[in-house]
Amino acid sequence: AASLFHFGEATIADAKRALAQAGVTVRPAGAT
Repeated sequence: AASLFHFGEATIADAKRALAQAGVTVRPAGAT
């Protein structure tokens, strides 16, 4: 999975958005 992010095929924000749409609770981008 790391290579998807490393080579720019997807972003962390893309992954979080997809997880949230699937009903998974995620921290918003930029949250600490």
